[in-house]
Amino acid sequence: MAAFGVEGTGCHGAGLARFLGAQGQVVVEVNRPDRQARRRRGKSDPVDAEAAARAVLAGQATAIPKTGDSMVEMVRCLRVPRATAMKARTQAANALGALLVTAPVELREQPRDLDPASCRHGGAAAPRAIVTPTAATKLALRTVAERQLALTAERTTLDAELDRLTARAAPALPERAGSALRSLERCW
Repeated sequence: MAAFGVEGTGCHGAGLARFLGAQGQVVVEVNRPDRQARRRRGKSDPVDAEAAARAVLAGQATAIPKTGDSMVEMVRCLRVPRATAMKARTQAANALGALLVTAPVELREQPRDLDPASCRHGGAAAPRAIVTPTAATKLALRTVAERQLALTAERTTLDAELDRLTARAAPALPERAGSALRSLERCW
């Protein structure tokens, strides 16, 4: 039986594995050779290709790669931007805090909670020209607050779609884990 051994079918080799599979070819996922073997034989593409072929022929590589056309792939695709939005949102919140700590006195003493909406409106309105540290701080607060609000909206959109996909794939899962997961995420 002819088969193609492809390394990294979940990342860099995904396109090749999917193409070969669509052509009716047998595709086997091959693990990267261990470091000792790579050091002994040297690192090069032909050496890696030979090692992959040997793994397939010897029956050491038997994993069937993911097809990338299932519900799992949809969830994975949505979790990538959600994770980066969460990280960027945390960075924006930290930046707001840092800006407020170092802000000129007249801005620091204004009664305000750290809600991004309060930084975006009211005292943090955009100045006409940046000619003072206070004006620069107001503009910085407004832009960072708008970024944080946009990232919150992005996460809300992604969460709604992830919830819908999860409910379709595993209807009992949201009931069991949903409240616990939401509680944990509120802490972050």
